[in-house]
Amino acid sequence: MTEAYDYVIVGGGSAGCALAARLSEDPGTTVALIEAGGRDRHPYIHIPAGYARILGHHRLTWGYRTEPDPGTADRALDYPRGRVWGGSSSINGLGHVRGHPSDYDLWAQKGCTGWGWDELLPYFRKHESFASGGAERGTAGPQPVEHLAETPPLLDHLAAAARAIGLPVNADMNGPQREGFSTFQQTRRGRRRISAARAYLHPALGRPNLHVIDQALALKIVVAEGRATGVAIRRAGVEQVVAAKREVILSAGAIGSPQLLLLSGLGPAADLAALGIPVLRDMPGIGANLQDHFIIRLGFRLASHRWSANRRIAGWRLPIEALRWALRGDGVLTWSPGMFSLFARTAPGLEAPDIQINGGPLSWAEAPAAPGHRFAGLRIGVPESGPGMTLGVWQCRPESRGAITLASPDPAVAPRIAPRFLATEADRACALRGIRLARQWMAAAPLAGIVAGESRPGPAAADDAALLDFARETGGTVYHPCGTVRMGGDPTAPLDAQLRLRGIDGLRVVDASVFPDIPVCNINATVLSVAEKAADLIRAG
Repeated sequence: MTEAYDYVIVGGGSAGCALAARLSEDPGTTVALIEAGGRDRHPYIHIPAGYARILGHHRLTWGYRTEPDPGTADRALDYPRGRVWGGSSSINGLGHVRGHPSDYDLWAQKGCTGWGWDELLPYFRKHESFASGGAERGTAGPQPVEHLAETPPLLDHLAAAARAIGLPVNADMNGPQREGFSTFQQTRRGRRRISAARAYLHPALGRPNLHVIDQALALKIVVAEGRATGVAIRRAGVEQVVAAKREVILSAGAIGSPQLLLLSGLGPAADLAALGIPVLRDMPGIGANLQDHFIIRLGFRLASHRWSANRRIAGWRLPIEALRWALRGDGVLTWSPGMFSLFARTAPGLEAPDIQINGGPLSWAEAPAAPGHRFAGLRIGVPESGPGMTLGVWQCRPESRGAITLASPDPAVAPRIAPRFLATEADRACALRGIRLARQWMAAAPLAGIVAGESRPGPAAADDAALLDFARETGGTVYHPCGTVRMGGDPTAPLDAQLRLRGIDGLRVVDASVFPDIPVCNINATVLSVAEKAADLIRAG
């Protein structure tokens, strides 16, 4: 059985939802969106703080795990990616953050013509609706963006402490000044998360030329005579081909897009042949260049529950917060894991921040340390009994590069994910500078009498060796994988600057996998901007 559409998009995440909505604006164009998951009906998706309950959900995520690696003390890490309408925008922490302008100018310098800051800024403006914005902010886009619904009193003191260590305080974290302290902005409208599915896909569902094919596993790209002509899928146990009259567009994310290309015979020839996959084109760059931010979570004791929300989400008080969320649209259930952010340059000669620190006035109970490890993990979502705060420290532009490779020719088997965190000396040195910056910030005079001490890793971890052990034994992903099907001007880049796969006609990739390099920040806003620009490129032919 074959159905035919002008455009067949694989993946209903941020990029796929945006593309489906934009390409179907032309009533003469037919669009199919293939999504492995189902509708975004789960209630925790729509409650901002619900992320803590669904990151490992068996139905809403892919259940990925990384390969054990020395950079993570030989631990296999959970690697959540959304498997539901909206993809990871339905399960993420709602952070809406633009990269530093130099992020995109560096893309352009690597041969990604048309992808510099000046060219991308109109698409950042196009996708967002931010009522408080200045001249560089969008006010009429499909993606609502709002300031925090509740600003905890601790944040004013954190801002003062940032000033005390020489960093500015910014009213708009996505304004002209990136470095310094600011409160987070969220992909939210009132009390509810607004994922890419809610912002783009749902409003477009009434169009007769848009067809969503969900609960469908993409098996491979169908290629005939050097051209992508469709996508083979399995749905309810039945295999069929969804044919593309113009283009196949992969928007399955930094894990799913390279996996599907590899399954289709596009990738490193030796690796494919070893799995018995017929090689259509030897492309060593597919699956390479995996980048992600590595977060190290520090814990601090606070002097009083006045400053912390730990008690507000425990026991009989949690139902009160639920009622507050339902009736007033504020309170802890509107919170993100990141309530505030501190961007800073910690080495001379940098044009952009190399460290981001974010967090909120919540701290989590500890999990037992793994055998042979010094430091305990965290039970994210289970608050400590005492008042506390968590700071997440990460390097903005890591040098370390990992890879996505196939574990099996079976499309239902997860690929191997090897981020290779902390693989370089420069990355390890930057992680140490970030931890020490966080400690300096918490020791600043405006926090005296509020921050009562460090609980994780604690003052006993004073030297570089102990701090690196803590980072390796407890750190993890910030859920920002990208770069695995990069665009570039060099022939080793799988994609050209039009996001077309080299050597195969009618096939593009549009998602975080196309990034040549990771931006300094959370990546969802950049993904939406890439998708908006890609829609114009596709319509222009």
